[in-house]
Amino acid sequence: MLYRHGHSVLHRAGPLTKLTLIVLAATMLPLWPAPVLLATAALVLLAGALCRVGWAMARRLALILLPVGLALFVVHGFMLENGPAQPLGPVDYYPQGLARALTYFARIALLLSVSLLVVMTTRVNDLARALDQRGLPPALSYLLTAPLNLIDGIADEAAAIRDSLQVRGLAARSGLAARVRLLGAMLAPLVRDMIAEAGTRAEALDARGFRALPRRSLLDPPTETRAEARLRMAILLVSALQVGMALWA
Repeated sequence: MLYRHGHSVLHRAGPLTKLTLIVLAATMLPLWPAPVLLATAALVLLAGALCRVGWAMARRLALILLPVGLALFVVHGFMLENGPAQPLGPVDYYPQGLARALTYFARIALLLSVSLLVVMTTRVNDLARALDQRGLPPALSYLLTAPLNLIDGIADEAAAIRDSLQVRGLAARSGLAARVRLLGAMLAPLVRDMIAEAGTRAEALDARGFRALPRRSLLDPPTETRAEARLRMAILLVSALQVGMALWA
Protein backbone atom coordinates (compact mmCIF):
# COMPACT_ATOMS: atom_id res chain seq x y z
CA MET A 1 0.00 0.00 0.00
CA LEU A 2 1.43 3.38 -0.99
CA TYR A 3 -0.32 5.51 1.63
CA ARG A 4 1.12 5.39 5.15
CA HIS A 5 -1.05 6.54 8.01
CA GLY A 6 0.37 9.37 10.09
CA HIS A 7 -0.31 12.63 11.93
CA SER A 8 2.50 14.80 10.59
CA VAL A 9 2.08 18.29 9.17
CA LEU A 10 2.34 16.90 5.66
CA HIS A 11 -0.32 14.28 6.37
CA ARG A 12 -2.69 17.02 7.51
CA ALA A 13 -1.95 19.32 4.56
CA GLY A 14 -4.43 19.56 1.70
CA PRO A 15 -3.92 17.31 -1.34
CA LEU A 16 -3.76 20.26 -3.72
CA THR A 17 -1.07 21.91 -1.64
CA LYS A 18 1.00 18.75 -1.79
CA LEU A 19 0.49 18.52 -5.55
CA THR A 20 2.07 21.95 -5.89
CA LEU A 21 5.24 20.45 -4.39
CA ILE A 22 5.46 18.17 -7.43
CA VAL A 23 4.99 21.20 -9.68
CA LEU A 24 7.78 22.99 -7.80
CA ALA A 25 10.12 20.01 -8.19
CA ALA A 26 9.29 19.68 -11.89
CA THR A 27 10.13 23.32 -12.55
CA MET A 28 13.48 22.88 -10.79
CA LEU A 29 14.68 20.15 -13.16
CA PRO A 30 15.82 22.23 -16.18
CA LEU A 31 17.15 25.10 -14.06
CA TRP A 32 19.40 23.72 -11.33
CA PRO A 33 22.55 21.58 -11.62
CA ALA A 34 22.79 17.99 -10.43
CA PRO A 35 24.31 18.69 -6.95
CA VAL A 36 21.44 21.04 -6.08
CA LEU A 37 18.86 18.54 -7.29
CA LEU A 38 20.47 15.68 -5.35
CA ALA A 39 20.67 17.82 -2.20
CA THR A 40 16.99 18.69 -2.58
CA ALA A 41 16.12 15.00 -3.02
CA ALA A 42 18.04 14.27 0.20
CA LEU A 43 16.00 16.95 1.99
CA VAL A 44 12.81 15.37 0.66
CA LEU A 45 13.93 12.00 2.02
CA LEU A 46 14.65 13.67 5.37
CA ALA A 47 11.14 15.15 5.31
CA GLY A 48 9.81 11.66 4.70
CA ALA A 49 11.72 10.42 7.73
CA LEU A 50 10.17 13.18 9.84
CA CYS A 51 6.74 12.09 8.54
CA ARG A 52 7.50 8.46 9.54
CA VAL A 53 7.58 7.25 5.93
CA GLY A 54 11.31 7.58 5.33
CA TRP A 55 12.15 3.86 5.41
CA ALA A 56 9.42 2.94 2.95
CA MET A 57 10.43 5.84 0.70
CA ALA A 58 14.11 4.84 0.77
CA ARG A 59 13.32 1.23 -0.08
CA ARG A 60 11.12 2.14 -3.05
CA LEU A 61 13.62 4.72 -4.27
CA ALA A 62 16.43 2.18 -4.11
CA LEU A 63 14.45 -0.43 -6.04
CA ILE A 64 13.73 2.06 -8.82
CA LEU A 65 16.81 4.26 -8.91
CA LEU A 66 19.53 1.62 -8.69
CA PRO A 67 18.78 -0.08 -12.04
CA VAL A 68 17.89 3.23 -13.68
CA GLY A 69 21.09 4.85 -12.47
CA LEU A 70 23.22 1.90 -13.56
CA ALA A 71 21.69 1.96 -17.03
CA LEU A 72 22.20 5.73 -17.36
CA PHE A 73 25.86 5.64 -16.38
CA VAL A 74 26.67 2.64 -18.58
CA VAL A 75 24.89 4.01 -21.64
CA HIS A 76 26.02 7.63 -21.41
CA GLY A 77 29.42 6.99 -19.88
CA PHE A 78 30.64 4.05 -21.96
CA MET A 79 28.37 3.40 -24.94
CA LEU A 80 27.32 6.77 -26.41
CA GLU A 81 30.07 9.01 -27.73
CA ASN A 82 29.98 12.33 -25.92
CA GLY A 83 33.10 14.47 -26.02
CA PRO A 84 36.67 13.20 -25.73
CA ALA A 85 37.15 9.69 -24.35
CA GLN A 86 39.42 8.81 -21.45
CA PRO A 87 41.02 5.39 -20.84
CA LEU A 88 39.78 3.34 -17.93
CA GLY A 89 41.65 0.06 -17.93
CA PRO A 90 40.73 -1.95 -21.02
CA VAL A 91 37.82 0.35 -21.95
CA ASP A 92 37.26 4.04 -22.63
CA TYR A 93 34.74 6.26 -20.91
CA TYR A 94 33.32 9.69 -21.65
CA PRO A 95 33.51 12.22 -18.78
CA GLN A 96 30.93 14.47 -20.41
CA GLY A 97 28.62 11.50 -20.80
CA LEU A 98 28.97 10.65 -17.11
CA ALA A 99 28.14 14.27 -16.24
CA ARG A 100 25.04 14.08 -18.40
CA ALA A 101 24.04 10.78 -16.82
CA LEU A 102 24.42 12.35 -13.37
CA THR A 103 22.14 15.22 -14.40
CA TYR A 104 19.48 12.83 -15.69
CA PHE A 105 19.78 10.70 -12.58
CA ALA A 106 19.42 13.73 -10.29
CA ARG A 107 16.30 14.87 -12.12
CA ILE A 108 14.67 11.47 -11.90
CA ALA A 109 15.64 11.11 -8.23
CA LEU A 110 14.15 14.47 -7.24
CA LEU A 111 10.90 14.07 -9.13
CA LEU A 112 10.44 10.50 -7.92
CA SER A 113 11.23 11.32 -4.29
CA VAL A 114 8.78 14.24 -4.17
CA SER A 115 6.08 12.19 -5.89
CA LEU A 116 6.55 9.32 -3.44
CA LEU A 117 6.40 11.68 -0.48
CA VAL A 118 3.13 13.12 -1.76
CA VAL A 119 1.38 9.82 -2.52
CA MET A 120 2.59 8.20 0.71
CA THR A 121 1.10 11.01 2.81
CA THR A 122 -2.13 11.54 0.84
CA ARG A 123 -5.23 9.37 0.78
CA VAL A 124 -6.49 8.77 -2.74
CA ASN A 125 -10.07 9.56 -1.69
CA ASP A 126 -8.97 12.92 -0.27
CA LEU A 127 -7.22 13.75 -3.52
CA ALA A 128 -10.28 12.81 -5.55
CA ARG A 129 -12.55 14.96 -3.37
CA ALA A 130 -10.18 17.92 -3.64
CA LEU A 131 -10.12 17.64 -7.43
CA ASP A 132 -13.92 17.38 -7.54
CA GLN A 133 -14.23 20.43 -5.31
CA ARG A 134 -12.16 22.43 -7.80
CA GLY A 135 -14.57 21.54 -10.59
CA LEU A 136 -12.34 19.07 -12.41
CA PRO A 137 -14.35 16.81 -14.78
CA PRO A 138 -15.05 13.41 -13.21
CA ALA A 139 -13.35 11.56 -16.08
CA LEU A 140 -10.13 13.54 -15.63
CA SER A 141 -10.26 13.18 -11.86
CA TYR A 142 -10.66 9.42 -12.20
CA LEU A 143 -7.78 9.30 -14.70
CA LEU A 144 -5.49 10.97 -12.17
CA THR A 145 -6.49 8.95 -9.10
CA ALA A 146 -7.35 5.50 -10.49
CA PRO A 147 -3.71 4.40 -11.00
CA LEU A 148 -2.99 5.02 -7.31
CA ASN A 149 -5.90 2.73 -6.39
CA LEU A 150 -4.87 0.10 -8.91
CA ILE A 151 -1.27 -0.17 -7.72
CA ASP A 152 -2.15 -1.91 -4.48
CA GLY A 153 -4.61 -4.23 -6.20
CA ILE A 154 -2.06 -5.21 -8.84
CA ALA A 155 0.59 -5.83 -6.18
CA ASP A 156 -1.78 -8.07 -4.18
CA GLU A 157 -2.79 -9.98 -7.31
CA ALA A 158 0.82 -10.47 -8.35
CA ALA A 159 1.69 -11.77 -4.87
CA ALA A 160 -1.21 -14.25 -4.99
CA ILE A 161 -0.14 -15.50 -8.43
CA ARG A 162 3.47 -15.81 -7.29
CA ASP A 163 2.48 -17.81 -4.21
CA SER A 164 0.30 -20.17 -6.26
CA LEU A 165 3.14 -20.79 -8.74
CA GLN A 166 5.62 -21.41 -5.95
CA VAL A 167 3.27 -23.92 -4.34
CA ARG A 168 3.23 -25.78 -7.64
CA GLY A 169 7.01 -25.99 -7.57
CA LEU A 170 7.81 -23.53 -10.36
CA ALA A 171 10.35 -21.62 -8.26
CA ALA A 172 11.62 -24.56 -6.23
CA ARG A 173 15.20 -23.76 -7.28
CA SER A 174 16.80 -20.45 -6.44
CA GLY A 175 18.82 -18.35 -8.85
CA LEU A 176 18.34 -15.77 -11.55
CA ALA A 177 17.06 -18.24 -14.17
CA ALA A 178 14.34 -19.53 -11.81
CA ARG A 179 13.25 -15.98 -10.99
CA VAL A 180 13.04 -15.10 -14.68
CA ARG A 181 10.88 -18.19 -15.36
CA LEU A 182 8.66 -17.27 -12.43
CA LEU A 183 8.25 -13.71 -13.73
CA GLY A 184 7.38 -14.96 -17.21
CA ALA A 185 4.77 -17.32 -15.81
CA MET A 186 3.24 -14.51 -13.75
CA LEU A 187 2.74 -12.08 -16.63
CA ALA A 188 -0.01 -13.89 -18.54
CA PRO A 189 -2.45 -14.45 -15.62
CA LEU A 190 -1.72 -10.98 -14.23
CA VAL A 191 -2.49 -9.24 -17.53
CA ARG A 192 -5.59 -11.40 -18.02
CA ASP A 193 -6.93 -10.52 -14.58
CA MET A 194 -6.21 -6.81 -15.15
CA ILE A 195 -8.15 -6.83 -18.43
CA ALA A 196 -11.09 -8.65 -16.83
CA GLU A 197 -11.12 -6.24 -13.88
CA ALA A 198 -11.07 -3.25 -16.23
CA GLY A 199 -14.36 -4.38 -17.77
CA THR A 200 -15.92 -4.86 -14.35
CA ARG A 201 -14.81 -1.39 -13.26
CA ALA A 202 -16.18 0.18 -16.43
CA GLU A 203 -19.57 -1.48 -15.94
CA ALA A 204 -19.70 -0.33 -12.32
CA LEU A 205 -18.91 3.27 -13.33
CA ASP A 206 -21.57 3.25 -16.05
CA ALA A 207 -24.15 1.85 -13.61
CA ARG A 208 -23.44 4.75 -11.25
CA GLY A 209 -23.86 7.37 -13.98
CA PHE A 210 -20.21 8.32 -13.89
CA ARG A 211 -20.42 10.83 -16.77
CA ALA A 212 -24.04 11.85 -16.32
CA LEU A 213 -23.11 15.30 -14.97
CA PRO A 214 -20.12 17.55 -15.71
CA ARG A 215 -19.51 18.06 -12.00
CA ARG A 216 -20.14 16.04 -8.87
CA SER A 217 -21.60 17.37 -5.62
CA LEU A 218 -19.67 16.59 -2.45
CA LEU A 219 -21.31 15.77 0.85
CA ASP A 220 -18.10 16.41 2.81
CA PRO A 221 -15.89 18.79 0.81
CA PRO A 222 -12.34 19.20 2.12
CA THR A 223 -11.57 22.35 4.06
CA GLU A 224 -8.35 24.34 4.28
CA THR A 225 -7.09 27.35 6.16
CA ARG A 226 -6.32 30.70 4.58
CA ALA A 227 -2.64 30.23 5.46
CA GLU A 228 -2.51 27.00 3.49
CA ALA A 229 -4.11 28.63 0.47
CA ARG A 230 -1.52 31.41 0.62
CA LEU A 231 1.27 28.85 0.93
CA ARG A 232 0.01 27.05 -2.17
CA MET A 233 -0.09 30.29 -4.13
CA ALA A 234 3.45 31.10 -3.00
CA ILE A 235 4.69 27.70 -4.19
CA LEU A 236 2.99 28.20 -7.54
CA LEU A 237 4.52 31.68 -7.80
CA VAL A 238 8.01 30.30 -7.18
CA SER A 239 7.33 27.58 -9.76
CA ALA A 240 6.27 30.17 -12.33
CA LEU A 241 9.39 32.21 -11.51
CA GLN A 242 11.59 29.18 -12.13
CA VAL A 243 9.88 28.53 -15.45
CA GLY A 244 10.58 32.12 -16.44
CA MET A 245 14.23 31.80 -15.40
CA ALA A 246 14.61 28.58 -17.40
CA LEU A 247 13.10 30.19 -20.49
CA TRP A 248 15.23 33.30 -20.08
CA ALA A 249 18.48 31.35 -19.71
